[in-house]
Amino acid sequence: MTPSPTAPEPAASPLLVERNGRVVTLTLSRPHRRNAMSTAMLEQLASEFIQLTDPKNGTPGALVLTGAGGTFSSGADTREPDWRDLSRRAVRRAHFRTVFEALHEAPFPVVAAVEGYALGGGLELALACDLVVAGEGALFGLPELGVGAVPGGGAVHSLLRRAGRGVAARMLLVPGERVRADELARLGAVERTVPDGEALAAARELAASVAAGDPALLTAGVRLLRDSGHLDRTSALAVENGYWWQAASAANREPVPPGVTPS
Repeated sequence: MTPSPTAPEPAASPLLVERNGRVVTLTLSRPHRRNAMSTAMLEQLASEFIQLTDPKNGTPGALVLTGAGGTFSSGADTREPDWRDLSRRAVRRAHFRTVFEALHEAPFPVVAAVEGYALGGGLELALACDLVVAGEGALFGLPELGVGAVPGGGAVHSLLRRAGRGVAARMLLVPGERVRADELARLGAVERTVPDGEALAAARELAASVAAGDPALLTAGVRLLRDSGHLDRTSALAVENGYWWQAASAANREPVPPGVTPS
C-alpha cells in the first residue's frame, strides 16, 4: 500500500554506506517512497560526497550509487509538506547542486546501478555517474514538466550528448514517457544492461575492476573523461595534453620537467 502524504518518515537512515575494499556503495534508502529524494536524503548525500572526496578520509578507488527496494530513485519527493515553499526548495536545491558538483569533481570513477525506476532527479543522478549499469527492464524518464518544474541537474545536457536530441526531446516534452534501459543502451546513455535484479552485483564487479588501477591515473582518466566531452577538438587536445603530463608526473613520482607547460 502506498503511504499517505502525511505518513511519518521511518527512523532508518535515508542513505546507507557500505565499504568493501576500495569500493564504496551508497544506497538511497527510502523504499517506501521509491527512494524519492527528500531534503534529509539530499543533505546526507551531499555530506557523504564531501567526506568521500576529502583526501584526509582515504579516497575510495570507485563508488557505486544504487537504490534500495528494487528501484533507483523516483526523483524529488513532491510529497514533502513544504514542497511548494520556495525558501525550502532553495535549501533542497543547494544540497542537490552540492551532490552534482561533487560527482563531477570526484577523483574516482562513479558507477550507477539502476533497477526499477530512475525518474527526474533520479535519472539526473544516474547520468551524472561515469558509468551506468541497469537491469534490462529499468525505466528512465523526466516527468518534471508534469509537476510544475524543469530538469535542473544536467539530464538534458547528458541525454543530448549521450543519446541524441530525439530521445532527449521525447523524455523532456512528454512527461509520461518512459524509456527502457535496453533502448538507452543502444543509444549510448547506458553502458551495460544485465538481467533484472543483477545491476548491483554487476556494478560492484565493474567498480572493483576499475578500482584496481593506479589511483593517480584513475583520477586523471575520469577528469579527462568529464572535462572533454563538450569541447572542440583543439580545446580537447589541450585538456588531454594537460592530463597526460599530470599522469606521467604522478606515475614517475617526479615533477613536470622545467619548460614544459601541461596545457
